[in-house]
Amino acid sequence: METTRRDRVGFIGLGRLGTPVARRLLRAGHHVTVWNRTREKTAPLVAEGAAEANSPAGVMRDVGVVFLCVHDAASVERVTFGPGGLAEAATADDLVVDHTSIHPHSTRDLARALAEATGAHWLDAPVSGGVPAAESGTLTVMAGGERADFDRAESYLKAYASKRTLVGPCGAGQAVKLCNQVLIAATVWAIAEATRLAAVAGVDPVLLTDALAGGLGDSPMLRLYQPLMVSGSDTSLGSSVSLLKDLDSCLDISRREDCPLPLTAQVAELFRIACKWTPADRSGHIIDLLIGPTRPPRRDE
Repeated sequence: METTRRDRVGFIGLGRLGTPVARRLLRAGHHVTVWNRTREKTAPLVAEGAAEANSPAGVMRDVGVVFLCVHDAASVERVTFGPGGLAEAATADDLVVDHTSIHPHSTRDLARALAEATGAHWLDAPVSGGVPAAESGTLTVMAGGERADFDRAESYLKAYASKRTLVGPCGAGQAVKLCNQVLIAATVWAIAEATRLAAVAGVDPVLLTDALAGGLGDSPMLRLYQPLMVSGSDTSLGSSVSLLKDLDSCLDISRREDCPLPLTAQVAELFRIACKWTPADRSGHIIDLLIGPTRPPRRDE
């Protein structure tokens, strides 16, 4: 079926999260045009039917709605306003949906600048659930922007997100994502400590999730992360560096608004240390800070 430019979608940022999201858009029958800074990451999606553009502006010329899933605010700004950026081709009928987790103030600044330059609309729509949820189509989206823009985006969001909520005006989605990150960070450290406590108390940590199932200590986070604390081998739930970036945004707001976040500050410093001493892309390895270095055997052992 022939589609108009307004009905076609673009996707920029084909990392571990962006690729399965773009793939689900394709499999839902949408015309998808892709671009990625490192071109080789576009090849699998092009083989599955996506069109490829040679720049973000090239994506924007082909579609009416562009989804972003890049690393940070600087990356969003480059894609939007850098050479060959979205702003070179955007019109007043176009919509940018940003899945990148960035500071709410940065989101509002970028949205305002794009609107002033081109008239285009902006929806901040960070996600939660990680790669497993992206692959299964069960991501959670918390969005900030105008109702009309959210309604327009929702027909695409439903391809990969089972929970989609407009929580307020531009920047509100990012604010709710920061609340999500505070809960995740504190819970992850609690899971690490509980796992170590079980081990030193003579309990096989592998048994912990089943033993606690159905109790008040049970949670999706426990079931997802606790096995990673045992194996430390998984890379599907995101980088500790990205989580720390979000915690630092929380602390910036805390200082600006005189809103004490003592637990968040403590957990942020724990993650800052973890990023120096454990593999940032393997979330389960933060437990190594609690285990400590492996001791060489004593001579009399």
